Amino acid sequence: MLDKYRPYLIIFFLGILLYSLTAFFGFSYLDDHVLILENNPMINSVSDIGNIFVEDAFFSNSNFYYRPILNISFMLDSFISGPLPWFYHLVNVLLHILAACLVFKLLNKLQDSRFLGLFLALLFLFHPALVQAVAWIPGRNDSLLAIFILSSFLYFIKFLETPKTANYVGYVLFFLLALFTKEAAIFFPILLIFYYLFLSKKKFAETNGLISMFGATAAIFIWFLFRSLAMSEGSLTIYSVFNSILDNSPVLIIGLGKFFFPYDLSIMAVIRDAHVLYGLIAIALLFVVFIWKKGIKKEYFAFGLLWYFLFLVPSLINPESSSFYYVLEHRFYLPFIGLLIIISQIQFLQEINYKKFKSFLPFLLILVLSFSLAAYHLPNFQNRLIFWQSAVFSSPSSPIAHRNLGAMLYLDGRKDEAIVQYQLALQANKNEPMAHNNIGLIYMEKGDLQAAESEFKRELEINPGYDKTLINLNNLLILKNRLR
Repeated sequence: MLDKYRPYLIIFFLGILLYSLTAFFGFSYLDDHVLILENNPMINSVSDIGNIFVEDAFFSNSNFYYRPILNISFMLDSFISGPLPWFYHLVNVLLHILAACLVFKLLNKLQDSRFLGLFLALLFLFHPALVQAVAWIPGRNDSLLAIFILSSFLYFIKFLETPKTANYVGYVLFFLLALFTKEAAIFFPILLIFYYLFLSKKKFAETNGLISMFGATAAIFIWFLFRSLAMSEGSLTIYSVFNSILDNSPVLIIGLGKFFFPYDLSIMAVIRDAHVLYGLIAIALLFVVFIWKKGIKKEYFAFGLLWYFLFLVPSLINPESSSFYYVLEHRFYLPFIGLLIIISQIQFLQEINYKKFKSFLPFLLILVLSFSLAAYHLPNFQNRLIFWQSAVFSSPSSPIAHRNLGAMLYLDGRKDEAIVQYQLALQANKNEPMAHNNIGLIYMEKGDLQAAESEFKRELEINPGYDKTLINLNNLLILKNRLR
């Protein structure tokens, strides 16, 4: 019995060892301040749980992000710690550990080497590029998605092997939860069809096949119905979606580089600051695996790549008209599992005798290196100021990183430094919203009313009708009249 659960205990204790300090981290002020602090009245009342399913993620008019399960998870956390961040961080750690356990379970289901499955699950647990999904509170949306997709897939396989009602309900229920977590889940049935046609040794009886298709279709219908109630018609068109994916397609290569060579880590780099070279080297490695005699079955290679692309491509759609797309590493969380599936099926790795220390040593060194890099990257998320300083350092071309660092410096009373960051944001993007407004506020506080008025008017040229600037300008004009 102990041998059966030992890998899960190893994953649990090593996960706690790496990430337990995040319980002392604060908020980053990248979405978490809105989702948790500003929306605390909504997520702190059980009576509002119904509203969560008919509102967008931010309880706003964004009409793009539909994340009811994420907000329900925040609601449950708020009952324990209210607006304090410690329990939200702790739950993130536990979700990541659970996801790693499910990765282990799935890889063992797909191949016979228990040691290889544990190594890859630990690699997932320690992977430096996935730190953001754990240390940044809203990053849990991707770990939740991974948990539900992996659970649904495992139940689907069990239903193939043993067509019992419990297995069927598990498969459909977890798929439905995945849909209510993130829209990318809608592509999951494509993976199931591929697995069934090309990888599964078991085949459905005709009735069970129809039932499985009906379950997925019903889940999509229910999700679509609720999402339609929450979201009004957006501005996205097929043309804009295609262009957005095409413009941001380098992220597909960048992600491969971050998986195999996780040294180019960032908080939220713009594409121009991310490196494609590592990704090109990763493509070369995958090509070697594909053609190597002791490589991989072509069906599993295709399945792993399909997993990677299907779950990553939806994140390339930019709902804003801005030309700046941000490479957020938490978005690689579920796609990386497809790459782990590829590695798990490499014949050479499956044949290694991991009980021999010389054979096991290289894999142990990889895990130690991954653990160390993750531990080194982790402090970049400890508070809002360090978070945005790291964002600026890793992506100097990012206007939002400079603008938000300016906001954090302003909140700390470092107003002159804040102005410098706002100006750098405008150098990166002359139409960066809120930058002129924030500079105007600082000038107004300093008593330089003429400069403040100029900044407010420049903000309204960029961002017509921006309510805060209109209020600030009105207050400034009232103040100028009083001083006359």
